[in-house]
Amino acid sequence: MTEHIKIKNENNETIKAGCVVVNENNEVLLVGDKEGKIWSFPKGHPENGETLEQVALREVKEETGYEVEIEKRLSDLAYTHSQTGELIRVAMFKAKPIRESGKNLDEEEKYFQSAWFPLEKAKEILYYNLAFLLDELK
Repeated sequence: MTEHIKIKNENNETIKAGCVVVNENNEVLLVGDKEGKIWSFPKGHPENGETLEQVALREVKEETGYEVEIEKRLSDLAYTHSQTGELIRVAMFKAKPIRESGKNLDEEEKYFQSAWFPLEKAKEILYYNLAFLLDELK
């Protein structure tokens, strides 16, 4: 598992980035725990020298096996980590899949799965503070 250095902004928020990936069938790519109880968008921490866009692209590929192309910036997610109290800001991008390249699962990702969902179903199963991003896809 790669050790990520937490990068903070001027508001002491930990910076992350991710994507809302939408395919030609208007389905959304989500990542979830192995039990399928918690679903989210692929996202994660930057590695040294990465731009937010590079972080988002890398995280999608690592967590889902898809290479994607960013189409536009969406609203940021801002929340407080429920267990640590850490302030987190996630730069989110709308993206489309280019190709599936397969995943090289590291220890962390063995506990996750990814799947495509119709927009309405995605709204129902997404973690509660994420569904608003689907309204920005239009």
